[in-house]
Amino acid sequence: MRKLANLKGMLGLLIVGLLVGCNSLHRNDVSYSETENPIFTQALAEEDWVQDEYSEYKSRRGYKAFAISILNGHVYATGFGDDKVTMELAENEALRMCAHFSQGVGECQIMDKAESEGDHGLTEAEIESAPEQLIAHRDIHHYLRYQAAEAPKAFVAAVCSGQAFWVSDKKSKEQAEQLAMQSCENGRHPSDPCCTLLTSE
Repeated sequence: MRKLANLKGMLGLLIVGLLVGCNSLHRNDVSYSETENPIFTQALAEEDWVQDEYSEYKSRRGYKAFAISILNGHVYATGFGDDKVTMELAENEALRMCAHFSQGVGECQIMDKAESEGDHGLTEAEIESAPEQLIAHRDIHHYLRYQAAEAPKAFVAAVCSGQAFWVSDKKSKEQAEQLAMQSCENGRHPSDPCCTLLTSE
């Protein structure tokens, strides 16, 4: 019986040790860069939806930032920007998305910002020569593919986020413009008010 009790005690200590280890890993995974905010810290520990949003943000690349809005001592909404070509653009996008999801409730503030490791596959010249409306590496990649595509073609972007849409090898320039605009209107994020034609040929 004593051996069984000792075995149970050792097993209990092992389980506790594993749980502490897992909790330590979890805490490391949700650390953030800005001044510690107890409301956000608590939300990361207790709110599944905040954990999910923050985990999704953490998995993204490029310059990125994460913002929250607080109401009555709780995280009311979140928003993030990622894959941006500068940190300022990432922060602006995070605040814009937070404002969209909070619908003006509370004041959005940046909780985390980072530049992830990894090559975005673009040269400085390619970034600088892209239309200024394109603020994410992925949309500049779309633009480079558009440039190499067959005309008639058209390239459209959502006004706020720079989300890119394009078509090529159509019957006419007018058809390409119409189809690219339609693609943008159907695919743009709800936070973007409209689409704009950047170029066509």
